[in-house]
Amino acid sequence: MCGRFSQLPSQSPFQAPRPELDEAFAHLPVRFNLAPGQTAGVLIQEQDEIALRILQWGLLPFWAKELSLAHHTINARIETITEKPSYRAAFKTRHAVIPMAGYYEWQATPEGKQPYYFQSEKLGATLWVAGLWEPRHVLQTDASFGSFTLITQAAEGLPATIHNRMPVFIEASDVEQWLSLRPGPSMPFLLTRTLPELKVHAVSKRVNNGREDDAALIEPLLTA
Repeated sequence: MCGRFSQLPSQSPFQAPRPELDEAFAHLPVRFNLAPGQTAGVLIQEQDEIALRILQWGLLPFWAKELSLAHHTINARIETITEKPSYRAAFKTRHAVIPMAGYYEWQATPEGKQPYYFQSEKLGATLWVAGLWEPRHVLQTDASFGSFTLITQAAEGLPATIHNRMPVFIEASDVEQWLSLRPGPSMPFLLTRTLPELKVHAVSKRVNNGREDDAALIEPLLTA
């Protein structure tokens, strides 16, 4: 499960997949602790164009009767994405890419769950995560364009040392391909992605509070 991430366009260039998106990326709000239910910048495809839209985290399909469904749809497991009613329609036609400066994961310890922050091994590089999106639902009360979810898979490599799940990462060069794929080739594409080079460090448990949002959250935890 991925339950927090950061978007830091003012500190880490996003290397937008198209030059015309540079300005939109540059004006994204700086967020150190994006939490479910909050809004983030997400890449989607509209007709034949790629756009950066502000979407709410927690997928809301058109048939949702209550906003509370979004609490259960922040992550879509790749193993069941074609079966779950919440994701089936979006998987066919509405792919998304979520740019991250880094993301948080928690590890169980005798002292409680300890949060860790993952980021690219390459300084300032963006992590691109595969996702799905839905148009704005009639129940949404914010000003977002719609809603989104992150696709996750069984963890491997460095992420597996902290948690058993991780986001499905894609290369910057594959962003446009994922956004334009249709049902047939979608699953093989996801299953053949490679893990980017990552680094990780423990951070303050303040990140557990979704209202906390400052630069100190992503700094390494100081130990005596």
